Amino acid sequence: MGELIDKYFMAHLSLSQEEAYRLHSRYYKDYGLAIEGLVRHHEVNALEYNTQVDDALPLEDILSPDQGLRALLEDMDKAKVKLWLFTNAYKTHGYRVVHLLGIGDLFEGLTFCDYAATSLVCKPHREMFERAEREAGVRDGTDCYFVGE
Repeated sequence: MGELIDKYFMAHLSLSQEEAYRLHSRYYKDYGLAIEGLVRHHEVNALEYNTQVDDALPLEDILSPDQGLRALLEDMDKAKVKLWLFTNAYKTHGYRVVHLLGIGDLFEGLTFCDYAATSLVCKPHREMFERAEREAGVRDGTDCYFVGE
């Protein structure tokens, strides 16, 4: 993914590979997503970026159904636990990943970084966590567990 991001920076901002990597890393550190920096400072179309970066990843070569993960998720008591996806990616990428892992049908919904919005809000911004809680129907955030990298 880093390579595709750098290529996008190089092509759209006319940067060298070293400059692209440096700016990509800075935007990731400052905003949580490189695309947020591109949208804020360079008026990049986030959906175009998604097509050329996230959706261009050869995930079919990397991901396959994970029976162990599926069994773990299926074993959770759905009367006590609501499984909800929460990603900084656009919805197409999020759904693609869980589909390839063979677990997409186990989740009740998805909160994603909306690349179609006029301004991006993503993790780690508090507003993104509040949006996820609202969309998942969470009444008390202390009842939630966030599992991820």
